[in-house]
Amino acid sequence: MDKFNSVISSILQITGFIIAWFNRTAKGVIRTLSGLNFPFNKKIDQVKNSNTFLLSNNEIAETILLQRINRNGEPKTKAEFVANVNKALEGSAVERFFKKNPKFISDLAEKAASLADHAETPICNQELFPKTAQVTMHQQVLYCDDSVSMRNGHRGENRWDAQNQLINRIARVTTYILPEGEGVYLRYINQEIPNADSLSFQETADVIEPLKPDGDTPIGTNLKKKILEPLVYNKLPNDLERPLLISVITDGDPSREPRSTFVNAIVECGQRLQKAGLPRESVKFLVGQVGSATGARTFLNEVTNDPRIASVVFVASERFDAPGRLGNDTNMDEWLIETLYAPIMKSQS
Repeated sequence: MDKFNSVISSILQITGFIIAWFNRTAKGVIRTLSGLNFPFNKKIDQVKNSNTFLLSNNEIAETILLQRINRNGEPKTKAEFVANVNKALEGSAVERFFKKNPKFISDLAEKAASLADHAETPICNQELFPKTAQVTMHQQVLYCDDSVSMRNGHRGENRWDAQNQLINRIARVTTYILPEGEGVYLRYINQEIPNADSLSFQETADVIEPLKPDGDTPIGTNLKKKILEPLVYNKLPNDLERPLLISVITDGDPSREPRSTFVNAIVECGQRLQKAGLPRESVKFLVGQVGSATGARTFLNEVTNDPRIASVVFVASERFDAPGRLGNDTNMDEWLIETLYAPIMKSQS
């Protein structure tokens, strides 16, 4: 846990350093993002002038990286700064996640700078932006229910439409500051969807538009087959590009598989990550319900109460399609960021 927290904390402090640098060189162009504003040498001075044993492991890791960036004094140009960031990451735990896309962090910061023109956007405010940054650092994977019970009109509910709204909104808020070419991964329990990797917001909307629900709910079997094997296991030990946040949306309980399959798949994921030398928190899960089926709530309670996966799974206490939620743009974006951030916060506690 401490190892992973140091990695994530270091990533975020690097991002914060980048934003602080943009603030200085661009005359405060992203001053509205002050949630990630901090003095360049604050932590370095703290180390020099105080007992380092009073600092946490995370703070020491952050300080070392910042010292490496400022090794030859503060950078004077953007090119020099990016070069210093890349140099600072060499040999660090952060590099392991971003080695195939070394410009990811600096590109993300550049994209974040453009948010100054959209200060009214909820995820730009001081409280939410740091959480948005942490969510964005994770590769978003949406694992969606397309079983027959998801059809609109089932039990008087429009579950399919509700899920599609959720998919679109998650894609929008999680790609807002992503560098070009990055996006969400989309998977369904039953249907095979071609070209469903790294989707932009618009591409996600286009992919889901013609789809229709049909089939059973082998949610654990296909979690392993469609997500964990290709996106995690096949990339171990050294090719996992980013930590994953897998959002699972369902309206019912499992079928055509043992009831324990879903939880067992998550347990196995943690074990395989640890065997590869990575913390099990490298892959996190957000699980939530659409529709009012009592079977779904019972299943999710079982997932919530399993101590083997407690550190990596957050089960939403309220339905994703709770009355009044999907129709309110501003509140929906804020709620989504808070909800997507919940499993990250839980894994760091």
